[in-house]
Formats: sequence, C-alpha cells, structure tokens
Amino acid sequence: MSGPTDLESRFRRVCDVLLEGLPSGEALSLEFSGEDSVFLRFNAGKVRQIGSVVNAETHFKLYRDGRTVSWAVGLGGDPGEDIQRLRSALEQARSESVLLPEDPLQTLPETAGASREEYHGTLPDAERLIDTVLVPADRLAGSGAEFVGIHAQGESCRGSAASSGARHWFSTQTFATDWSAYLPNGKAVKSCYAGRDWEAGDWDRRLASEQARLSALSRPEKALSPGEYRVFLTPEALAEFLVFFSWYGLSERSFREGESAWTALREGRRTLSPKFGLTQDFSLGIQPRFNELGETAPEILPLIENGRLVNSLVSARSARQYGAASNAAPDSEDLRSPTIAAGGLADEDILSSLDTGLYIPNLHYLNWSDFDSARVTGMTRFACLWIEGGKIICPIKDMRFDESLFNLWGSKLEEVTRRRSLIAETGTYFERALGGALLPGMLIDGFTFTL
Repeated sequence: MSGPTDLESRFRRVCDVLLEGLPSGEALSLEFSGEDSVFLRFNAGKVRQIGSVVNAETHFKLYRDGRTVSWAVGLGGDPGEDIQRLRSALEQARSESVLLPEDPLQTLPETAGASREEYHGTLPDAERLIDTVLVPADRLAGSGAEFVGIHAQGESCRGSAASSGARHWFSTQTFATDWSAYLPNGKAVKSCYAGRDWEAGDWDRRLASEQARLSALSRPEKALSPGEYRVFLTPEALAEFLVFFSWYGLSERSFREGESAWTALREGRRTLSPKFGLTQDFSLGIQPRFNELGETAPEILPLIENGRLVNSLVSARSARQYGAASNAAPDSEDLRSPTIAAGGLADEDILSSLDTGLYIPNLHYLNWSDFDSARVTGMTRFACLWIEGGKIICPIKDMRFDESLFNLWGSKLEEVTRRRSLIAETGTYFERALGGALLPGMLIDGFTFTL
C-alpha cells in the first residue's frame, strides 16, 4: 500500500469529476468508501463459500442557494462509465435542489486541510485461509461442537473531500474472524478474533480457552431468581453498551436539546467510578479521523476521565447553532474509535475475583428503559455461566437485566481488567464495516436482573 491503490485512484477520479469546475454559488462535499476483501464462510468446520470482492461508492452533498441535497453513486470500476454516472448524479442533484426549502442552519465546508493515512497489517495468506483459520479449529470437533462463522480480511478505505480544498484519504488492512461453536443441545460459544496483525499463536490460544466453556455448556442449566448478582462482563459483552454513548449520548446537540441520558453527568449531579475512563482514540488505525465536511478530529479526545465528563462530541452544525467549539465530530455526533481505560485485574484472577456469580460473554436486545436515569435493559445470550468459588459450574437460563449505567460504571464497578481486546465491527451489509473499540473486561458487584 505504499503507492496509490486502485481504490485510491477511484477516489481521485471522483474528486476530479465532482469538485472541478463548480460554478459560483455552489459548494460540495463528498465521502468515498471502498474495500478489497477476501472472505471465507464456514459451517460444520467446512468451507461453504470463499471468494473476494472489490467495491466502491461515493456519497456527496451539494450546497446551492441555501439548500442541501445528498446523493449516492455506486462505482463499477470502468473509468468512462463512472465519470458519466457521477456527472449525471450531479446534474440530478442540481435539478432537485430547486424543489427544497432553504436550510437556515446550512453548514458549508470551510476547511482546506489534507491528509493521507495508511495502516498496514499482517494478514493471513489468502491462498491458505483454510489451513490458517479452519484447521486449528478442528480441536473443537472433539467436544462435538459445530464450528460456524465468517472470516474477512483485506483493505478498507475511506476518503473525504470538499470544494473548500479539503482532501483526506484513510486506508487500513484488517481481519475479523467472527465465529460460533454450537453443541448438539443448541448451546453455543460465540467470539471474534480481529485486528491488523494476525498471530497464529493467539488464534490457537483463543480456541483453546473456549474448551472449558464448551464443556460446561453440556451440563444442565441453572435457573436463577431475579435479583442482584456479581457479574464479570467480557470485552465482547461490554461492547454492546457502547451504542449508548451515541444514542441519546455524548452528543452536544443531545445535551442542548435535553435528550441526553448523560445530562446528570454533564451537570455534575452524578459521577462514574474513578476507574472508568472513555477516550476517542484514532491511533488504533481502524477508523478515519475526518468527517463528511473534511474536518479532522484530534487523534485522541478524552471524553470521560476518572468518572467525570470532560468533553462532548461537537459537530460543525452544533458549533454554529450553539456557539460551542467543534471537535470535528460527524453531523450525527456519534462516538468513533472508542477505548475504555484498562485497570489492574489480571486474566488469571478473573474467576477467583468473581468468586460466585455470572460470567457474561454476550448480551443482546439492549435498549434504553429510561434514558433520563441512563437505565438500560437487555438479555443474556450464548455461553453465560454460573461460577461458584471461582470455578465454572454450569450455564444459566437466559435472563433479562435492567440497570442504570450510572450504577454499572459507578458504585458497582469493582475492577477493570489489565488486558484489553479489540472488538471489531463485523457488519457486511453493502460493504465490510470499519471501526471497533479497544475494551477491557469489568467486574461488577450487584448487576440487577429482573426476569
């Protein structure tokens, strides 16, 4: 990836067609996304589909006469056809703009910076994916488990440019093996190995570590009564909560409009544990720093330090509307590339520190139950285990929880693990998703279950 790849050449072509020769009174910003991926789908430990895909598309906004029109264009790769498709889309956007009302808070692109970031990875040999991914998993067959999932790897990229002069390029090489091991009784262990540098030893270690959980899943389930229990949340389980920093979350617009669940934190009426810290950290190399206007966010932006809010996510539109200082958040003011601070709990001490309670690796169906008090409800899922005296006993029947995040990461947060795991976005709708989070595990004393 030292020189321009085919995807970067497509990005440059898009910029040339859409940005050059704009008439007076028009402005334009664009976003480009693409991938060059290899994938392997498997079940029963066998290949079901293997192949590759190259995909690219662009989204642009045309600003004209106080009106804003958004448009999307798929790119097939043939230069002539792509140029014609882009020119046609721009003319259609101009025709549609006259039908729209003026936007009194229209925010035009103003920055003129440029950047080019590439994050190289050490990925498995695409010709040996079966040997690299599936052969080590044969050990799971000894427990009667069916190994199923998808491995995807390759280059993913994003570009951003604007008529103001901004032009940014981001490319990263990543992999993600999203897998489950199902037992004949319907129970399953689910996990994901992801990152930029594949390590065969790490993959072997992760597979071996699941043997104890798989063995426990063959035992009868334990039905627990509603109440409070000591709980260990793995990084995968903790990742399910991150959406709540974006949805009625740390957005400046949400705070100003009275729609944030974290208002009490902002106003100083509530705090979290001093052990809890949240940072937006683009040095992970899994997501670009620039937004749709070509603005570049700080590489590292602390959001919560020692349990106290120190920054919100502020877009250019919110900066204009409320007089706040922008930190180049996207217009949605979502959290990007988050990390949660590590603690001091060693992996080998997790079960003994939990002593008696629940080991929770997966959750689902999470939703706000009362965002004014930051209460979240959800369900346990997959291999959630009952622990006694620091020993794995048996799986539990699925339960529903309802807990305030102020409690979960406040008075009830007992300890945080020293090791953190990269939990990657694994979505493949339309394209391979970018993003993820670097997260520890957490020991919680008094997690509330209601059903």
